[in-house]
Amino acid sequence: MSAIVGERDRLLQATAERFSTVADGKAILMSASTPVFRVNSAGEGAPGSIAITAKPVNVTGDIVFSVSSGTALRVNGNVATVDFSSMTTDTALVQARIREFGVDYLANYMVSKVFDGAAGETGLAGLNTGQAFAYKRAAAAPGDSPGDVIFTFNTAAITTPAGNDLANGWSKNIPAGTAPLYVRVAAASSRNATDSIAANEWAAAVQLARDGVDGLNVISVPIYQRGATNIAPPLPTAVCTFTFATGKLAGLNNGWSTQVPSAGGAYLFMSGATAASRSATDDIAPGEWAAAARLAADGAPGQRGTVTVTAPGYSAWSDASAVYELGRAGYGAPVNRDVVTLYDATHAVTKFYIDGAWMVLGTVLNGSLLVDGTVAAKAIVGDTLGAIRANLGSVVAGDLYGTTLHGGPGYPTNSYDWPSNGGMGFHLSEKGLLIGNRNAPGGFFQLSSTGYFEMPGLTVTPGTSTAPPIARFSGELVAATIKGGAISGTAITGGAISGTTVNGAVINGTTITGGILQTSATGAGVQINRSGNQNMEFFADVGLGGVTKLVQIGFAGALTSAASFGTSNAAYSGGGLGAYSGTGCAISAVSASGVGVLGYGGSYAFYASGPGANYGPFTGAHDGLIFKNESFSQGDIIVDVSIINKAEISSAIAHNTLSASPNQKNCVGVFVLRRELTEKEVPAALQVNREPLPGYEEIMNTYDRVVFNALGEGQVNVCGENGDIEAGDYITTSSVPGKGMKQESYILHNYTVAKARESVTFKSSDEIKQIACIYVCG
Repeated sequence: MSAIVGERDRLLQATAERFSTVADGKAILMSASTPVFRVNSAGEGAPGSIAITAKPVNVTGDIVFSVSSGTALRVNGNVATVDFSSMTTDTALVQARIREFGVDYLANYMVSKVFDGAAGETGLAGLNTGQAFAYKRAAAAPGDSPGDVIFTFNTAAITTPAGNDLANGWSKNIPAGTAPLYVRVAAASSRNATDSIAANEWAAAVQLARDGVDGLNVISVPIYQRGATNIAPPLPTAVCTFTFATGKLAGLNNGWSTQVPSAGGAYLFMSGATAASRSATDDIAPGEWAAAARLAADGAPGQRGTVTVTAPGYSAWSDASAVYELGRAGYGAPVNRDVVTLYDATHAVTKFYIDGAWMVLGTVLNGSLLVDGTVAAKAIVGDTLGAIRANLGSVVAGDLYGTTLHGGPGYPTNSYDWPSNGGMGFHLSEKGLLIGNRNAPGGFFQLSSTGYFEMPGLTVTPGTSTAPPIARFSGELVAATIKGGAISGTAITGGAISGTTVNGAVINGTTITGGILQTSATGAGVQINRSGNQNMEFFADVGLGGVTKLVQIGFAGALTSAASFGTSNAAYSGGGLGAYSGTGCAISAVSASGVGVLGYGGSYAFYASGPGANYGPFTGAHDGLIFKNESFSQGDIIVDVSIINKAEISSAIAHNTLSASPNQKNCVGVFVLRRELTEKEVPAALQVNREPLPGYEEIMNTYDRVVFNALGEGQVNVCGENGDIEAGDYITTSSVPGKGMKQESYILHNYTVAKARESVTFKSSDEIKQIACIYVCG
């Protein structure tokens, strides 16, 4: 580098820097969820910590955090966290710093503690206020007083003196009569349950109401008369009397009447007057009638309609003969579209009259209007036919294309559904084929475009990529040969039955005869042994030390009932299945993930009786449907969105979702579990005659099954949105999705979900806990 010489070098040395290390718009921005810790009277702070984020703007480099003395920081990248427990001072200053090209960029954020103040003194009880009223009828405003009274705020009424009467003829209620009605008012105000009102506290009497003058009876009275000319007839000259109750007019003369006459001339005239009176009748003087005006007139006779005439005795057609036969039949000259047939034993010709000529039917189309009998042809040919409505007999067609075909009294519309009116018919569309009526006695047939097939006694449900199709059959199966691993049915009749293994002495159609029928000689299986009293036994190895008898149908002694189920003579049955236990459990059912006991009955699915408690412990649950993509936590409150299906009087199912706002009146219960819908375990409300209802496959693809508790004992998720909860408080929905809160009212409402059985406190409004409760949704 050369030495500084000359004026130019000195000027360059004295100038400011050409490249600045400080760029415009460079900074650090700091933000936090809240700038304060709220400290209650116990010294507890909320929230537990505050996260402060530093964001560099147009600056590169590592962020270095620092904090004022008395407070510790937890740093993770560009986020610094201040814990309440580590902050010993009332304020803390958090600083973020980045150094770039020797320049420090700083940002500060202040965190403070805000302390609750001391509780103030309890104020005085508020005032009860109300108004007392006294009524009296008099010709003029009365100056006397209703006297001293006692007003009770709970009933908002005067309770002393008792009864209706007050002093000086005044009363608590409006008295009967026709004189003007006056009212006096007194204000009641007290911190007690009642207030004594002195006689001089009543305001001056004010007229409240009085009987008015009777109104007018008013009605328009029309009169009519026919005439032979268009000159108006003279008006009535007598006084007429109109009676309002009957609507009758008496005293009319000069040929006028209150009804439109059917005879008397081609011209109809009308006049009218107004009857108005406060009495039951009104006299209408001759001068009150309006000038007569022509209301209508008979028109000229119109042309007769078209007729059809048939005449025998003609071996050939003659236009003159056709005109003659029309006249002989009484119709006169022919008019357009008259039809005449002339015939004898071997000959017949039919023509119709149009614009002065007789034309053979089927040869002429004249005009835009076609009427019966004007078109007759062997064929109609056209490139395009528009809307056609016709009763067609035999139809021969090549490629017949249509969106929907339906017919019969049960299918008046093109909707793909079984009729509800008991009618029969058919429906064919891209959705499938329906024939008959599934809801009415008799045969029916359904073939869905999804592969679903159904007819009386037979249904076929299409399979999926992971499950094969399922065919269900009930009734009698008759066939020469039946092959398969398993056959289920009421009766099987055939010449040959082929399966995996059939062991027995003789198998004859509907009867199987043998000494012992069992699935295997030893080990787990089923044995039916007629030689002993143990008629049917089920064996399996369930880890009890070898093969164990699990179920026995029949008894060691005499059989007490053909439908009984048990292992001793103490068993009894009043129906299809009965079990008895002296001290233990008569029937026990356990399912790892499904339904423990499934009941179905014409009157009751389950019925309990006995001297002890009928159910216990008791929790009543319902089925529901939720979208597959929704998330729920056990104990969350759910609400109804819409009803999906109403199967029977005791069975309906809805689309449900989480509660999301306070006091939702469509709350129905508390979420327990969800399961995928399957064809093997169909909710009762989605069945028809114990089979999946039409469209069940679409429901399976859209929803999951949800079980929610609605009655009895259990637990519910709650939050602190409305404060701490005491045992006995009612629980309602909150603004936290799915979570309950303390209900403001102590009355059972339509938005009440449950009743708390334990007390709980919260550190914040959004803290969530699960508490024991009694469900009251139903």
